[in-house]
Amino acid sequence: MSGRKIAYLFPLFPVINQTFTLAEVIGLQQRGYDLRLYSLLSRVDRGLQQNEARALIDQTHYCPGYGSAELWRPLLRGLRKDPVGVLRLFGSVWKAWRRPVPTKRGQKGLPGPETFGLEDWLDVLYRGNKWFYLLKNWMMVPHALYLAEVFRRDGIPHVHCHWATYPATVGMLVQQWCGIPFSVTAHAYDIHMMPWMLPAKLEAASFFVTCADYNRRYLASMCSEPVAERLVLNYHGTNLQRFRPGPRSPGEDFRVVSVGWFKEYKGFHYIVQAIARLVEQGIDARLHLAGDGPQKGYLVQLAGKLGITDRVTFHGYLDHDRLVALYRDCDVFAMGSIEMTNFGRQDVI
Repeated sequence: MSGRKIAYLFPLFPVINQTFTLAEVIGLQQRGYDLRLYSLLSRVDRGLQQNEARALIDQTHYCPGYGSAELWRPLLRGLRKDPVGVLRLFGSVWKAWRRPVPTKRGQKGLPGPETFGLEDWLDVLYRGNKWFYLLKNWMMVPHALYLAEVFRRDGIPHVHCHWATYPATVGMLVQQWCGIPFSVTAHAYDIHMMPWMLPAKLEAASFFVTCADYNRRYLASMCSEPVAERLVLNYHGTNLQRFRPGPRSPGEDFRVVSVGWFKEYKGFHYIVQAIARLVEQGIDARLHLAGDGPQKGYLVQLAGKLGITDRVTFHGYLDHDRLVALYRDCDVFAMGSIEMTNFGRQDVI
């Protein structure tokens, strides 16, 4: 398959906290694949990116917004040429959405949020409402018709959709409209927080890729055995030449590093509490946090409440070079992820 042209479709690309998608794109390009990058959204932040990502922005085709006539023209052309076919696209979304799915979303008796702020609750409302999800997927029909024309113009033989939500919906609708096959990579929130329509997408896709066996088993529970055979388990990798261990700078303190998106399911509040317990035991522990997110304010307050403000350093978002330096200058890496399955949030790996 070396040199084969493939479309990669994202909700937004690149995104600084999705380095796994960036690494995959770079890795495939280095192996000779002719990747064509497409993004449903166009509000990319050119400044807040990994260094390697900036060069890919100019290679990415960003779909026009809903206020642009360019997005709507293919829909109007489709309605003139095949109005029944366009209506079938909306009907396909409706039929796929109505199918039942196994999920723990919304179940009572499971642990509730401890640190949720307004942004978290808005996120649950935005991503976790079944009816709003239906509306958003209907709104993907113009994108599907627009990208169908772009894919045919670009000579795309296959579309790979990263995230099983809206990109996969577009891939499914493009296949229905013009026959271009699609595949999907599923990650975490896109199947556990927003599971609706997954059985239909699993059946329509050429194959589904996911990064954890937990996900593979969950997706297999939604489909027949022949469809489940098209589920591919593919763990994320990293550049081992870049992320090599090195000698730690001399020091008497015990340095802990943790990296990620500051959301409750990432469990950073437990790591802060653990540092406080180490200090109580007479250990000169210090915590270095890289990343950002809605939980940051809570973490700052928690460190103050526990009396360890001077022992917790917030580095913000870091590029890979600075992140490697942070790793090498610490003693251990800590990961505090927890399951919040009633909200569909968890680190499946």
